[in-house]
Amino acid sequence: MEAHLAELGRWISRLRHDDVPTDVRRAARYQILDMVAAAHAAMRADEVAPVLRALARLAPAGRSTVIATSAKHGPTDAALANAACSMAQDFDDIVWMGHTCHSAVFASLAVAEHEGRETSDLVTAVVAANEVAGRIGASSFVGPLNGQMWTFIHLVGAAAASSKLLGLDAEQTTHALAIALAQPNFALQPGFLLPGSKLLAAATPTATGIQAAFFAREGLTGFPAILEDRRGFWRRFSYLPLPVMLEGLGDLWVLRTLAMKTYPGCHYFQSALSAIDRIRARWPDLRAEHVRCVRIETTKLACEATRFASEYVAQGGLTPVAVAFDLALAAALLLHSGALSCAEIDREHLREHEAALRRIAARIEVRHDPALSARVVAGARAIGAGRAAIRSVGVRDLVHLARRYGEDYRSTLASPAEAIRFAAALSRELRRQRRSRAVDARDVAIALPFPSRVTLERDDGRIAVEEVDVPVGALSEPGVEHELETKVVRETCAALGEPRARAAFAAGLRLEEQSLEGFVASISATATAAESARRVQASG
Repeated sequence: MEAHLAELGRWISRLRHDDVPTDVRRAARYQILDMVAAAHAAMRADEVAPVLRALARLAPAGRSTVIATSAKHGPTDAALANAACSMAQDFDDIVWMGHTCHSAVFASLAVAEHEGRETSDLVTAVVAANEVAGRIGASSFVGPLNGQMWTFIHLVGAAAASSKLLGLDAEQTTHALAIALAQPNFALQPGFLLPGSKLLAAATPTATGIQAAFFAREGLTGFPAILEDRRGFWRRFSYLPLPVMLEGLGDLWVLRTLAMKTYPGCHYFQSALSAIDRIRARWPDLRAEHVRCVRIETTKLACEATRFASEYVAQGGLTPVAVAFDLALAAALLLHSGALSCAEIDREHLREHEAALRRIAARIEVRHDPALSARVVAGARAIGAGRAAIRSVGVRDLVHLARRYGEDYRSTLASPAEAIRFAAALSRELRRQRRSRAVDARDVAIALPFPSRVTLERDDGRIAVEEVDVPVGALSEPGVEHELETKVVRETCAALGEPRARAAFAAGLRLEEQSLEGFVASISATATAAESARRVQASG
């Protein structure tokens, strides 16, 4: 049987800009703009300065741009700096499955600049990186890591993008992917949930993936069967490998599942925070002191993210990372400040209001609703590979998964009562899907639900309930472009000024109509902002 990486390598090498559907190219442009916003916003984060200072001292000058400072480095160093910035405040985006954006955008941008490629080549590389990295993440969905801790996807995302931009043939591209995966990154929670080392979670493998493509161009080889080998990648990174997830290239486009965050923090929290904002819109006079209690019913994924973070929140105090991964704290900050953007998760702001935020968080209950988790699983059935994966999992597999999950995370996958409720809810969701019109994943944006229900009770006894299924930043939602524009303009204004910020957004929407040099100039910090950033980096 042909190695799985060989099929991926062949597809990447043959992909052309005109092969990519119009709406998928639009999604790639949205993702590029979204990551520009995230990188600029990160200049508020204290942890970014040490990374940029170190690169200023270590990295030689080059042709690729660090967009928040306008510094020029070689492609690996520029991509590392940009990916570190975009990771800093968890203000990125997600596709099915994984936070592919850090490597997909910044490896593509850095190598495209280095190689003097066109903006159409940039878009094609971004698409290729998302399609390959998302599938590798999906194939390892049931395993010891999840979400942003799938840092290994950036190895293949960066290798795919770089191979495309370097014009590697199918065999060279396959070797680039295999070289990148030869020593895959395994993220450890203590290094992710508390200290500044989190910033390198995507940045380090992105740099490795870029290097892998350059090495492959010069003749270095990897082991093409490294995914499926009995001592290979899936053996170490998956409890139940799902190779079926690698299928559908050119049919299913995972960029159609793009969901951009409208709040900095965990993707699994976005719907709950949107629900709180809907309640605030219904009650414009609502203040935190008016809140008697809040109940947030949400998915297993959101609850587990909060549980994983709780130990490290206790150790490190109230930090931006704590807010990003503790749903009660994120909700408390939104209620207290009346907004939740990168300005609100500033360390000084959190320190100043910590006592009040903890009092509010104590009145917020986060609870798993198995019926909401069932919607997440049922949502995967909109994708052919998702349907095949669900059919492939048997009772014995579930027993095996529950055991492995308990061993690695010291937690139950589900209590007996939760399992019964989940099974019943999933059955209802699947029946409802069969009655409704089937979604053709080849033609439309795919809505992947991560639902939450918020019940808020005021001190005068009034109660409001809001439920949000799909994050408002999802490509499938009607207001997505407005949400993206709001984010881009708000987060780039400090570096660009509002007129340039709006112009940069407009430029990104018509990316292929301009030169790469012109686009990079439009999104990069002004000379004044760049000099200010350099002074910050030089301090300390």
